Amino acid sequence: MTARTGSSKEMYFLDLFAGSGGMSVGLESAGFNSLGSVEINPAPQETLKLNFGETHFSSIKRAKGDVTKVDVTKLNRELRFAGINQLDLLVACPPCQGFSRIGRGKLDSLAGVKGGHHKDPRNKLYKKVIEYVSRLKPRAFVFENVPGILSVGGKNVAEKICHDIEACGYVVKASLLNAAWYGVPQLRERLIIIAFHKDLGLTPSFPAIQFDGDEVKNHMCTNDSVLERWSNKDYFVPYSSLKKSKNAQRFVSVEEALSDLPEFKLHLRALKKGYAYKALRTLHAPLPYQSGKQSDYAKIMRNWPGFSPSNEVTDHFCRWTPRDFRIFGIMKEGDRYPEAVQVAEKLFKKAKEGGKSVRKADFVPPYAIDSFEDKWHKLIRSRPSWTLTAHIGKDTYSHIHYDSSQSRSITIREAARLQSFPDSFRFYGNTGTVFTQIGNAVPPLLAKTVGMQIRNQLMPFSRKHDRKLVELNFARP
Repeated sequence: MTARTGSSKEMYFLDLFAGSGGMSVGLESAGFNSLGSVEINPAPQETLKLNFGETHFSSIKRAKGDVTKVDVTKLNRELRFAGINQLDLLVACPPCQGFSRIGRGKLDSLAGVKGGHHKDPRNKLYKKVIEYVSRLKPRAFVFENVPGILSVGGKNVAEKICHDIEACGYVVKASLLNAAWYGVPQLRERLIIIAFHKDLGLTPSFPAIQFDGDEVKNHMCTNDSVLERWSNKDYFVPYSSLKKSKNAQRFVSVEEALSDLPEFKLHLRALKKGYAYKALRTLHAPLPYQSGKQSDYAKIMRNWPGFSPSNEVTDHFCRWTPRDFRIFGIMKEGDRYPEAVQVAEKLFKKAKEGGKSVRKADFVPPYAIDSFEDKWHKLIRSRPSWTLTAHIGKDTYSHIHYDSSQSRSITIREAARLQSFPDSFRFYGNTGTVFTQIGNAVPPLLAKTVGMQIRNQLMPFSRKHDRKLVELNFARP
């Protein structure tokens, strides 16, 4: 990967709750320079080191990734010593599990009471973020989270955050953006808050919609009634107020995102010959790309600025789930769990009628149809993917490959493609851990577009930093 130094870019950011670095990848591509990331989970920490190196600030190092343990006063002194009297951009993407509508059932179960999700201690981490804003006084601030943050225990937590940031001396705006609007081949809604210090005289604005399609109908992001959830309606920018590019393109499809990646059929050969292979990353060597025409999206993923061009495909293998490979191959694009069970029942009936001694459990998955309708879902090649979640770390059946001849769920690299991670980006950890990192991440293309919007507004206030920062030499490995 190419080296990066403080001399090439004049705007700098800190990334709180950085995860595996999706936000940082996007912001660097937008023209910002990372001063460091704070992430408490061990595997994402290592992923950040692989791709960005380590921060030089001891206040961040000593906290060992815990945002709540960073000495913000010392960090402020370190920034000033490095020649940054005012940080350009502070980013915060706190854990979303307590806010997510998908995870609420599990959190309620763990709490032993309905509504227990709103008592998740991670829901209060935003208060620490407010402290960072108050003490560091960055020129700009960005907060990202799931739409569920608009209603937690009957309260709009996003509005509370906007109010508190405003009280710190900022002009604040929030909106629901869909990653698919900005070239990500995935329908992924996120609440984005942007704030500028009031001394700049700027009002935050959101990037124009660049890609569009009917798939966002009935999504929250296109429903202006969301505005009703806000007491102070000046904070929220509804869909009807977002700009749309005159040259908006059709959403990037799953096929555009994945078609240049090599076919993977090792699992089918193993099944036919009667042996199992292990889904261990260390056992699967890189593979060549498919020859032929690349989509515009594939070109971006293979040649992301700041990363070495990718010449081979890494992390390209599926999980070993032999009972279900034959079901995947028969399912139609868009089919879900109920259709999968119907396929499985037919396969079992056919095997039984053929005189074979078979067990139903070897053909038919055991989950209740009414409880797991979306547990299985086969991708539709002509459309963007539905949202990747952290649960993909445990179960990839929510994203079954559209190509029936491959009869499998998606690979790590395919998940990274759907999330818009560059092909040269490297992940640390075992298979499940890496899938979780990808599912939790901010799509880099979404981060890049938001970052460019902010950078363009900040440009009149850009300035050369003191040489001390250049001497820190933030080199990428």
